[in-house]
Amino acid sequence: MSRAARALLLALLLPSVPVWGQGVPSGPVAHAFLFGDVMYVAGGEAPEGFKLGQTVIHGNVLLSNRVAFFGEASLTGRDTGYAIEIERAIIRYDVNDGFKISAGRYHTPISYWNTAFHHGLWLQGSVARPEAIKFGSRFIPVHFVGAMAEGRIASSPLTYAAGIGNGRAANTARAGDVGDVNESRAFFATAALQPDALPGFRVGGGVYFDDVETEAGGGADERITSGHAVWERGSLDLVGEYIQVRHQAGGSSSPVTSRAVYLHAGVKLPGELRAFMPYARWERMDIGKEDALFTGSVADYEAVLAGLRYDFSPYAALKIEYRDEQLDGASGVGRLFVQASYAAPITSG
Repeated sequence: MSRAARALLLALLLPSVPVWGQGVPSGPVAHAFLFGDVMYVAGGEAPEGFKLGQTVIHGNVLLSNRVAFFGEASLTGRDTGYAIEIERAIIRYDVNDGFKISAGRYHTPISYWNTAFHHGLWLQGSVARPEAIKFGSRFIPVHFVGAMAEGRIASSPLTYAAGIGNGRAANTARAGDVGDVNESRAFFATAALQPDALPGFRVGGGVYFDDVETEAGGGADERITSGHAVWERGSLDLVGEYIQVRHQAGGSSSPVTSRAVYLHAGVKLPGELRAFMPYARWERMDIGKEDALFTGSVADYEAVLAGLRYDFSPYAALKIEYRDEQLDGASGVGRLFVQASYAAPITSG
């Protein structure tokens, strides 16, 4: 996507408030984007053919000079029809740049990709997210329901976020939307450095703690740690992330550790070819043996992929990607993806 398109998109998508002194708006000011995609898949054991992706709407409503609401909803095709999901719903109060408090349903900040690229596949360079943090993943809690404080430490390149909320249930893909399943709340904290001397560079990490109910009954202590390094500058797009999930079942003295890592690189071609971005990614998940939550539901995974993104319009892109995947150490399976995605701006106020 062009720099102008990306700048406008960020301005509309980020829940923000006007500069103090500009006064309270005469009424709510709303901005929204509609996202969608259609994809053709060939190869592998999954059904081949065309697939209509998620239709997603992002909405940002400025309620006053310090209060904003951000919502995101999706419509996803299933074999039996279409499913509607509230992906994010956040009300936020900005005290200042150093302290912002919010509550609602988030994309859990424990993973960089999980908060940098939300629903709407036009937003990201590749056809899909890394396997460990795909929507519906059981590896990490992709969604989080609770409250969060965040901000930037004054006169420094350091940003932080910390939150408390409902942990995930035995179905670890769900976020505890209607209450916590036990008396133990989940907690996370993250921090990142973005030095002014290195525009586009970011390094950071986070921790997440919870007591999770297992499908076999009983509980397991869950501790997730992550770290990432990102360099998005001009034509270059480099992202690397490592996530470790440790579970210790009640009565067990030995914790079990599972790990995921990915390295993603993309570069826009120069000159008249600047609408094209070749990219590649390697990713891997290693699931610990006899994990109290993952055994039977999360498998070892490794993939190498290469693709090309073509932005044939400021708000529309075509991606062609070939992916070679291995599941639980089996022989590799190759699949070809062709995806067209778009972002349609809707504004009012």
